[in-house]
Amino acid sequence: MKNLFPVLLFLSPALAFAIEYEDDIMPIFMEKCADCHSNESGKAKGGFKVDDPEHFHARLGKNSIVVPGDWDASYLFVTLFRPADHEDAMPPKGKGERLTPEETRLVQRWIAEGAEINGEKGEEGPMPKEGEPGYIDTGSGEKKEDAEMKTAPATPQEWTNTEGKTITATLLRVEGKVALLRLANGTVYRYPVEKLSEESREKLKE
Repeated sequence: MKNLFPVLLFLSPALAFAIEYEDDIMPIFMEKCADCHSNESGKAKGGFKVDDPEHFHARLGKNSIVVPGDWDASYLFVTLFRPADHEDAMPPKGKGERLTPEETRLVQRWIAEGAEINGEKGEEGPMPKEGEPGYIDTGSGEKKEDAEMKTAPATPQEWTNTEGKTITATLLRVEGKVALLRLANGTVYRYPVEKLSEESREKLKE
């Protein structure tokens, strides 16, 4: 499934909404959490390693670090969601870069969809609606720390990939070689710029 994600995003809404740990969540954790939680670093603080799906899968379940279908009961999500100055927030103050609102919401949705790892997932649960506890606003006002990051108009546009498939999504911003596209249901995808058609790539420059 890994190499199919760029294509699946443009095939059908039902397929596009599925979030997989290895493709969608692990790259975020490797960028933001690997220093303390990975085989790569040789550290497993909290007892889990983000680059070892099989090991991480063993930490899923009731009263564990991730409760499939229940983001509110998942300690991992709660620590990411807490304010930066909270004593139990992750990463600890001064120890690394926090997840963006889009990334935090993607982790939340992954848990709500059953926390798929290694092709296995648990029960699904609901995502919070606007105004409810746990709702993450990924609209405007995000902190822009990357010099290559570009803010885009918050209006839906049509985007076409190199295979000729088209979706309607809002471009949140561009981070290096990745475009953050938000679908109508709030799902945010990190889509490789190189997989977009030449016309769509030109839109990124506007």
